Amino acid sequence: MTGLMDCPQCGVNDVIEIKHRLPDGTEVQFFSCHRCEEKWWDRGGQPIDLRQVLELVRKARD
Repeated sequence: MTGLMDCPQCGVNDVIEIKHRLPDGTEVQFFSCHRCEEKWWDRGGQPIDLRQVLELVRKARD
């Protein structure tokens, strides 16, 4: 899905969004800008750091 969000880095409206459901059921979205290649994650409308995403995955597998 593209064009739904503006890139926070360059402001272009050409962003890919991929929705993920983590093993613990948490829903997150991954965004990637076609223009500047900025990448970021979101959980429930709030930014989430990649380290936090990986920690949620790790905890669910323990």
